[in-house]
Amino acid sequence: MNIKNSTAKVVKTEGFRITVEEASQWSNLFKRHEGWTGADGIYSIPLSGYEAQGKADKTQTLFVFSDTFIGQIDQETTKRQNFCMINNSLALLGGDIPDNDQIRFIWGKNGDGSRSSVFTPETAGTKGKKCWYWLQDGVFLNGNVYILPMVIESGPSGKEGFKFRLSDLAMIKIPVSSNVPDLQKHTQVDTPFLHINEVRTLYFGAGIMPNTVEADAPKPDGYVYIYGRYEAGEIKLAVARVKPEDFEDFSKWRFWDGKIWSSEIADTVPLGRGGPELSVTPVQSGPLEGKYLMVSMHVERDLYIRIGESPVGPFSPRINIFRTSEPDTGQKIYTYNAKAHPNLSKPDEWLISYNVNSTDWQNHIDNGHIYRPRFLKVKFIQDN
Repeated sequence: MNIKNSTAKVVKTEGFRITVEEASQWSNLFKRHEGWTGADGIYSIPLSGYEAQGKADKTQTLFVFSDTFIGQIDQETTKRQNFCMINNSLALLGGDIPDNDQIRFIWGKNGDGSRSSVFTPETAGTKGKKCWYWLQDGVFLNGNVYILPMVIESGPSGKEGFKFRLSDLAMIKIPVSSNVPDLQKHTQVDTPFLHINEVRTLYFGAGIMPNTVEADAPKPDGYVYIYGRYEAGEIKLAVARVKPEDFEDFSKWRFWDGKIWSSEIADTVPLGRGGPELSVTPVQSGPLEGKYLMVSMHVERDLYIRIGESPVGPFSPRINIFRTSEPDTGQKIYTYNAKAHPNLSKPDEWLISYNVNSTDWQNHIDNGHIYRPRFLKVKFIQDN
């Protein structure tokens, strides 16, 4: 059952209700006028490795972003000033409250002092290429944060606002010491996790779910599940898995072929609809206890969930739970790439974000508040 517009607050489905409300404090945390002034691709990684609700107050959370504006926004006119766009950035938040005093945004600096991305491609496979990283999901394992960035090149044949193409997939490893990532010691390697044939394009890293004791998964099997994008006309979900200790050993990764875990990436089968960025999370309580909650969204207005019986499904048909209002303002605005942030969520509540963008560059200049994540609070309530 679908929500018809963004003012509706309740979705009724079989056996339970879904309530949705705007999480304005979280949205406002990223509505900024100086320095970091907007980005997309937001993922959150708890540096404790504890992925469930309820303990973010005891750790720092690393946010990763893709294309990012750095500069100023005039508070009266909303116009951007003294700005540039870099390809990725980070933020560190202490605790579980959207507090301006507890968040620190991070970007790089070139030799001439100009602003730059945190990570620029330095692998053997990217040598000599004019390319950049867009950051996908990450996970804290074995004292390190791992991120699987997409290697992106210009694609002049793309339509307005989408003139880029994916050319490879890498792995970034960031050591963490005393709850702080040591960016100076990060390393990068190429991966074999982009696979293209005549039928589809497949790559992994759109969402990562550690189903482990350390992550406080309710039914841990000791594997990390890495979800991917399986594109063959439409975008679908795919999944691989590996033990945490083998995360860097690509020969140990296995790919779900619909029946067994195969050593061949070419055997991967789709699991139904799934967006280019998403989250899959084990549910610990409430009417979905024991299930796996997928949150996703394509370039569209309807944010949806699918409910899985296991990390590989089967997943239910999509349930639309929220329709975004931002496109109603015009300005060639579109919304996309929803996902949950379970570690920052309250017990029995889900903090969910989605991205807002415009296909017209001038709109970003004239209205500096378009391009930033928005947040929702979602609850699942058992019907009596």
